[in-house]
Amino acid sequence: MVEDPARATTPPGSSRRVAVEQKGIEPVLDGERHGTPLSAFTLWFAGNLQYSALAVGAIPTAFLGLSFAQAALALIIGTLIGSLLLSVAATMGPQAGAPQMVQSRGPFGYFGNFLPVALLFLTGFGYFAVNTVLGTYIVRELLGIPFLAALVVVALVQIVIAIIGHDFVHRVERALVVVMAVLFLIITGYGIARGDLGAGGDPGANTLSGAMLMTVAICSSRTFGWAIGASDYTRYLPRGTSRRRLRWAAFSGAAIAGLWMHLLGAAIGTAISPDSPTDLVTQLIPNGLAVLALVALLASTIAGSVLDIYSGSLALLMADIPLRRWVSALLTGILGAALGWWAGHTEGAVFGNFQNFLFLVGYWIGPWLGVTLVDFLVHRRDDVDVDVFYDRTRRVRAGLPAFAIGVAVSIPFMHQSLFTGPIAAAVPQLGDITYWVGGAVAAAAYYFLTRRRETR
Repeated sequence: MVEDPARATTPPGSSRRVAVEQKGIEPVLDGERHGTPLSAFTLWFAGNLQYSALAVGAIPTAFLGLSFAQAALALIIGTLIGSLLLSVAATMGPQAGAPQMVQSRGPFGYFGNFLPVALLFLTGFGYFAVNTVLGTYIVRELLGIPFLAALVVVALVQIVIAIIGHDFVHRVERALVVVMAVLFLIITGYGIARGDLGAGGDPGANTLSGAMLMTVAICSSRTFGWAIGASDYTRYLPRGTSRRRLRWAAFSGAAIAGLWMHLLGAAIGTAISPDSPTDLVTQLIPNGLAVLALVALLASTIAGSVLDIYSGSLALLMADIPLRRWVSALLTGILGAALGWWAGHTEGAVFGNFQNFLFLVGYWIGPWLGVTLVDFLVHRRDDVDVDVFYDRTRRVRAGLPAFAIGVAVSIPFMHQSLFTGPIAAAVPQLGDITYWVGGAVAAAAYYFLTRRRETR
């Protein structure tokens, strides 16, 4: 059955035993809270020190025609913007003690929130599919087994971690940070040595500004895409946790790891034009060391995928579907694995599918984040009534029409291979600024709609 918001069934996380988390989407009570802001640093450092970030960094130099210097500037801007937005979302957790998308019921209403919840579910298992495909190529390379068998192995490991739940997710991320950081140093050395960092760029039909803006969009969306579940991993922190320390911990964890991986990927992209994701490593490093590098990349994909499936699995509970959290995690993982097989079993299409997916998920996250940030920063920054998030009488609120306005206005700016809007087609120098248009318009619409209601 659906979790009762009034119940508190999960014991405090001080216990070191591994047990399946029983809490679903109900608020975390004061007696159940534990942890420090440092957990946000390790979580988002591990979550961003991953293979998909390496692939994102390679896109501007290997496929968009930018030089390393041009790509680096765009990647730095995108990473910092995305990390800042993620860190603000992460600070909402301790105050509310509720998952991120449950808090979204505040501006959207209980039933109005069903649309972003559905999109959260699609995004969760979609990102899970992306990372699982990357991990599958690694396992196939390491073990020499067929794609499907490798995909099943990778998916099962990630699903089990997500099923066990919140505290175990944090433990796994802390353990993986050490392994990944050491092994990624090996990849970094070879990437810098092999990369042609001084070569000029040739973006061609993309135009220089278009390619750079597209890079900012891809890079930032990969980072701020985590915002849809940021509070899921900070909701157990004590209510009095310093917001400034938590924001800095989340920002620095995401930014340091993101900049490392994005810039390394850009360096590798100057020397390699990959068909398969593993080419980023196997064509770079001697065979004797490539195994260690692939192990690091595999660990990183697990770190990212676990977060995707854990947050995505909470969406079904928020839609009032009568499932326990662990069942929802299992279902989300199975669907994500199926999508991963469809998207990834044809090697030459992997990077194109990956780029399109990053665009598509960012298109809705931008407007949602615009509404959410205005609601948090303007209306309830220091005054959170948790009961509002579970009140069915608040059916639909201003956030839903504001979100719809943001998405509608942003459609003409969409620019990727699946669809190009009229403004993007007429002015290719803009690249793809859909995220920023949608987010800004939705934020402004929500602000004025709620201000008008208050003046009445």
